[in-house]
Amino acid sequence: MSILDALTDKPWLSPGIGARAEVTEDVERRAADAGVFLGVFLGVVAALFALLASAYLMRMGVHGPIGHGAADWARLAEPPLLWVNTAVLVLSSVALHAATVAARKGDGRALTTWFLVGGLLAVVFLAGQITVWRQLDTAGHFLALHSVICTAVDNPFAPPPGPLISGNPAVAFFYLITALHGLHILGGLVAWARTSVRVLRGASAAAIAPSVRLCARYWHFLLLVWFVMFGLLLMT
Repeated sequence: MSILDALTDKPWLSPGIGARAEVTEDVERRAADAGVFLGVFLGVVAALFALLASAYLMRMGVHGPIGHGAADWARLAEPPLLWVNTAVLVLSSVALHAATVAARKGDGRALTTWFLVGGLLAVVFLAGQITVWRQLDTAGHFLALHSVICTAVDNPFAPPPGPLISGNPAVAFFYLITALHGLHILGGLVAWARTSVRVLRGASAAAIAPSVRLCARYWHFLLLVWFVMFGLLLMT
């Protein structure tokens, strides 16, 4: 547009331009508010996992120096499947990052593909974590719990035969860490599912780009949390 055209332009005679501008500003404002809320929420979650890691290290060192462990602490051999699950979570985060790039470029087809793949890989990750729990169950770490359940069914008034979970606190912490992380993944999948509905209904890349960015940011954060917690389990 030339300078003369710009000076003589009458935007009030162009119907719809003002309305579209207001809609765009409203979308950007809502996206900014959601970003602030997500940032605060991630800060709370980070503090929660930091406290959990601190409790893990303190419990491991009770009545004994770090490295030797507490009297009742026995190192838990992590199932090899955890490495596969970690790789799946990495791929999920990469896919959501690719969806963010596609949204920025306005490539709706690539956005749909990568966004759906990212969420489905997160579902695979959760399924893998449940499989790890079953492997530990097969190894006998839930044997005492099964005994309590069977006894309660046969005789509800009978006293419990022993602790609900095996006496190794490392096992209890493993379940707690993986369950808490899995619950946050599950919560992220709720937001992913809502955005996926909009994607499949044909929403434009520009319209859903803010939601895709927020989902990707949340996934990257949970991947970082998993790296820290998994590394803690491996080193101790």
